[in-house]
Amino acid sequence: MTMPLRERALLPLIALQGAVATLGGFIGYFTMAEQNVHAMFRFTATMLTTAMASTLLAYVLGPRLQLSSVRLMRLGFLLPGILLLCAPQSPLALAMAFGIYLGSTWGARHWLEMSLFANSERDRYAARAGTVSVVLSVLTTLAVTGMLAMLTERSDYVYRLYGVLCVMGALLLGRQLPHEPFAPLCDPVAIVRQPQFIACLPLFFLESGLFGISQAMTSAGASEALGSASRFGWVATLAGMAGCVALYLTRRKRGVDNRAAWLGGSCLVVGSAFLMLGASVWIPALYIVYSVLKAAGSPFLIASEQVLNQRTLDIEGSLSDRILAREITLWVLRMTSLGLFWMLAGSLTPKQVVVSGSLILACATLLEYVIGRAWFVDAGNTQAA
Repeated sequence: MTMPLRERALLPLIALQGAVATLGGFIGYFTMAEQNVHAMFRFTATMLTTAMASTLLAYVLGPRLQLSSVRLMRLGFLLPGILLLCAPQSPLALAMAFGIYLGSTWGARHWLEMSLFANSERDRYAARAGTVSVVLSVLTTLAVTGMLAMLTERSDYVYRLYGVLCVMGALLLGRQLPHEPFAPLCDPVAIVRQPQFIACLPLFFLESGLFGISQAMTSAGASEALGSASRFGWVATLAGMAGCVALYLTRRKRGVDNRAAWLGGSCLVVGSAFLMLGASVWIPALYIVYSVLKAAGSPFLIASEQVLNQRTLDIEGSLSDRILAREITLWVLRMTSLGLFWMLAGSLTPKQVVVSGSLILACATLLEYVIGRAWFVDAGNTQAA
């Protein structure tokens, strides 16, 4: 099947987004190695708040400034790139850079995907987007790891490399996509009041509300088990290659009729990975098992979550209102869960933090499958009727 031109133009930006996402793992590792788990929680909270603020500003000011989703996505690479290259590499600056990247690129990506693809096109697009994202993330991680091995674990070189990647991508990619300005906001509060939106809250919490805890636990586990940034990079590269192989072998098998099965299989693999993360505090080699399982299962889980996310946005109201209401809701859920776990972590040892966080994430993955499967079954029944 020929790839649509709009998809061909969007995928390089998605690949770049996947490559820059690997920066989060290195920031987390260096933060844990140089400070402690509480510094990682502070970084995560600042990063999440910056991400939400970036999305909010884009959707509020975008219509007045004639800002399109494509320009927002390119800005989501350009501004962090400038910060990484020019600003002092403090935890605050790094959190702001990574937060701007997350909030701007995902705010733009949601708009582009909802505007460009119909429901019947989403599964095949999600598989392709996952593939290019994982491939470029592996290549980026490999390049960074090689540099770390040669330059004695210099974190400043890592951040500059990502800065160059962001700036070059912002200047070169996305030129062929349509530049339709954001629509003005109408009434985002009305979206939150809809019964259909309220019904999405459990899924929002399980799929994205625990994002902050997941980021912190991965970094804490790596610091406990591996002991050097280059080792972290080699493990991440190996894990990414496992994800690439899994994606290639199943590249043509996703469809509307088997969404629940893909969700179930990926949740099983990722849930098992979180259990291995918890066990790695006693057996460090299990961190490699965790990384491989997580990398093999995550692309499929992300693809399923992407379809679920687009289903949750298929409700009444303008697209701008729906996306902004969802992003603010996710920020509240993420900060609440992160804050509660942070308070719990104050009375735990670093190893206990990793074990308890891993168990929470494994249980959440199981519940995500239960709720997501019900959504897919309900959607199938609705289409059949």
